[in-house]
Amino acid sequence: MFNSETLEVGIGMAFLFLLMSLICTGIKEWIEGLLKWRAMDLERALRTVLDDEGGHLTAYLFSHPLISSLYQGKYDPSQLTASTMTSWMTGGANAKHMLLRARRNLPSYIPAAQFATALIDLVGRGPANVDGESTSHAPLTIAQLRERAAALSSPFLRRAFLSAIDHSEGDLKQLTENLQRWFDGSMDRASGWYKRRTQSVLFVLGLVAAGVLNVDAIYVMGRLTADKTFRETVVSAAAKAEAPASSAESSRKPLDTARAARAMLEQVEMPMGWFKNPDGRTFPLRAVQMCKADKAGDCGDTGYSWWRVALGWLMTAFAVMLGAPFWFDVLNKFMVIRSTVKPREKSPEEGSEDRPEAKSKDATAAAPTAAVAPVALSYAAAGETVAAQAPPPPQAFIPNEWRDGVVNPKEVPL
Repeated sequence: MFNSETLEVGIGMAFLFLLMSLICTGIKEWIEGLLKWRAMDLERALRTVLDDEGGHLTAYLFSHPLISSLYQGKYDPSQLTASTMTSWMTGGANAKHMLLRARRNLPSYIPAAQFATALIDLVGRGPANVDGESTSHAPLTIAQLRERAAALSSPFLRRAFLSAIDHSEGDLKQLTENLQRWFDGSMDRASGWYKRRTQSVLFVLGLVAAGVLNVDAIYVMGRLTADKTFRETVVSAAAKAEAPASSAESSRKPLDTARAARAMLEQVEMPMGWFKNPDGRTFPLRAVQMCKADKAGDCGDTGYSWWRVALGWLMTAFAVMLGAPFWFDVLNKFMVIRSTVKPREKSPEEGSEDRPEAKSKDATAAAPTAAVAPVALSYAAAGETVAAQAPPPPQAFIPNEWRDGVVNPKEVPL
């Protein structure tokens, strides 16, 4: 079973990985804001849902008033391209993605209800023609939608739309809900692309950040184990940690989050960073784990291997890849366990003085002590050494024999 010191080391490591994850997540969010990866994933997911590799039907959907109101600019399918980077970013071979200059204004999120309504209107009435609207304004019916869906060129989209109509039981509202569930299920695939890319980016950023800041997980764990004062400082700071806000809920800029986490590492004096190498012959900087003292002038070789440093960086990168929410949950669990273990170690359970059983036992135990104490004190006051003597045994009774010197006053003389 874990003791309090082991739990505090675990808390310190979870707090370190949480702060490093926040630093790398802030940098990742900043990069995504520049490269518009979410908009790229959504655009590709829509082309997958509509079975539209060329983007022509997707262009009609993006131009629908319900969708075009979500972004500025214009969707241009001629800007689709395929590259080696696309295969890594999207997770598929020969996949196309929208160029950066063309996806800057595309939406990063489309509500499922607006997608379903726009698709029904697109199938029932055709593409929107703003210059000269000649389509019928009569309400759409299920029979009309079934007839128009049967004429769709894509067999995949045609079968999906007709299946949604079959399960709607003639209700247009139910058809909309069926298409919403189909859209949500398809967007889970886009979420998978995003998560895989996020993990890869976090690992790369974690490895770079661990090298630049020299965050060696093995060395930090050793310091937490050996230094009680440092361990208590880190645990105290970890107890005040707050849940990391998502990008949609946080009003703070991504780089501000990274700077705040970096400042917290410095505040708890986490053993990381670099010193100037005194000899300067091999490398201008020396890792803190390779110095015997915290002063550059007194920095001596500790025999710490570069291979061990690299392994510590790698462990930090793998931990960062799990993400800040994961480490915050782990930190909370450790804090809950510590709150139940720590009080028992500080104050073991004692019997209550108010219980009658305890009072009777105390009185019984104290009684012989009170009777013996005065005897011991009298011997000490007299200054003598008294040998313990046993009382003489009683005389044995012998029948038909009188004891000498004993007279029975009630004896009747003969």
